[in-house]
Amino acid sequence: MDHRFVPLRYFEAMLGRDVTADLLTTAGVDPSCEAVDHLTFWRILRDNIVRTGDERHSLGPTAVPDGSFALLLAAMRLGDTLGDGLGRLADAARIVRPDLLIASKKGRCLVISFSPGSSVPTQLYVELFVVVLHVASCWMTGAIFRPRAVVVPRCDEPVSGSFYKMLGCPVTRRGRRVELRYAADDADRALSAEHFDLWPTLVFEAYRQFISSIDAKPTSVADLVRVRLFQALVSQSTVASDLSLSVASLRRRLADEATSFRLIENEVRSTLAAEAMRSGRPLDDVAEELGYSDSRSLRRAVNRWFGAPPSLARKRRKLVSEIVR
Repeated sequence: MDHRFVPLRYFEAMLGRDVTADLLTTAGVDPSCEAVDHLTFWRILRDNIVRTGDERHSLGPTAVPDGSFALLLAAMRLGDTLGDGLGRLADAARIVRPDLLIASKKGRCLVISFSPGSSVPTQLYVELFVVVLHVASCWMTGAIFRPRAVVVPRCDEPVSGSFYKMLGCPVTRRGRRVELRYAADDADRALSAEHFDLWPTLVFEAYRQFISSIDAKPTSVADLVRVRLFQALVSQSTVASDLSLSVASLRRRLADEATSFRLIENEVRSTLAAEAMRSGRPLDDVAEELGYSDSRSLRRAVNRWFGAPPSLARKRRKLVSEIVR
């Protein structure tokens, strides 16, 4: 699926062909087109909610009153962190959306799960609800982030699962419920939902940013650490704090990227040492800047990095610079 557009078969799979044709005509969209942009897609769904007064799009035996999702977000907003907020949302859902059976728990990861009852006849509706809730979480935390994994039931419905793929994480088909699994430290993301009365517009803006971020190559944690160390050779705990992570979370994230803080620190130090040697500055000064106790420790490190003591390494780099010029 081209993430920039939503095929009309999504409408047809969820709402039926006749309802879809009526909605498209009312919205001034050519029913013969194959796809619409995301803004039009969500605007048409919103129009259908207004028309039916049902946030479930008349897909169940009883209507879910317009404004129910806003009540869930209002409950979530009372939390200080994402983990707390999702827990409050799950508690509120027992009253507002008992058909979805939402639950939240934190262990090795933060999990928000959805166990649709028999009154929700289409998994596609649940899929859209889950994706919108994740985007709302991005809005409330002020960050475009992604789940670690999504677990969803096996489903024969047409086009099922494509929106989950847009979340940019592994999708596993098993069981009977949907689970969004976040990193454990995502639970500590602070919540801030200013101008709550404008939430539909603000959530859609977060959705637009989320869609446009799909093509963007995500910045790795290793790159963020590298940039921070080039600014100043600070400790691992300082870098973790700057990235709003615990030291344990930072180590785990770097291990997932097949590296470590020490390896990156050595890489940065060797680069800075090479630049310092080209400048001809005294080794004692360079050692102090790079955090070594004395020039002897720096000599050992240079010999390890470049296979030669500082004096010879300096001559080699000066010769290379002259050849390049």
